[in-house]
Amino acid sequence: MTLAVGRKDIGAGNVYLPLVFTNKSSTTCTLTGYPGVSLLDSTGAVIGDPATRRGPTRSPVSLPPGGSASSSLHTLNEGMNDTPCRRTAARIRVYPPDSFDAMTVSARSFRVCGGVFEVETTQSGTGG
Repeated sequence: MTLAVGRKDIGAGNVYLPLVFTNKSSTTCTLTGYPGVSLLDSTGAVIGDPATRRGPTRSPVSLPPGGSASSSLHTLNEGMNDTPCRRTAARIRVYPPDSFDAMTVSARSFRVCGGVFEVETTQSGTGG
């Protein structure tokens, strides 16, 4: 399994950042539910609390070899409320659904604002 960050989607006061999981094995795997997500600074220290779950759980996603699934992170644009933004993250630590092994990926300057840090359930495709 590999992890990548998709294209950030910003609009109407919201920021979404897809996390894309790709099956690099030779057998089909299944992802069910939500990944565990935390933000890390450049020293590897955790920034704030981990993401909370957002929305209903979807059906399990079956990933054939080379197949991808995604889960979007959600926060608010800076200034949407009085809650200040957290420090900008250097890396995102992700535990894929049903896994105890963490993966990390560049945060691409992602930061949590407005006290909102949520992760959506895993779905097919790369869009989040």
